[in-house]
Amino acid sequence: MADGIHLKVITPTELVVDEQVDEVVAPGEIGEFGILPGHVPFITTLHTGELKYKKGNSETKLIVEGGVADVRDDNVSILTDSVKSL
Repeated sequence: MADGIHLKVITPTELVVDEQVDEVVAPGEIGEFGILPGHVPFITTLHTGELKYKKGNSETKLIVEGGVADVRDDNVSILTDSVKSL
């Protein structure tokens, strides 16, 4: 199992997040899903909702306006139209 996940959250105008994290929870079209290091590769669409990621004892929450999640090789790329901080 790897030491973490490289998370990128990208909108059409900016790179919002680009950091190493421990866990990601995203709002999938058919329900919330979690990603830990070593997760199997997949691509899925996202529903508007809360994107959470943990780094150590810190948790960050964002609202994403739909989009796509690409998970592979301990890298998670979230492509979305808009991101809002909570």
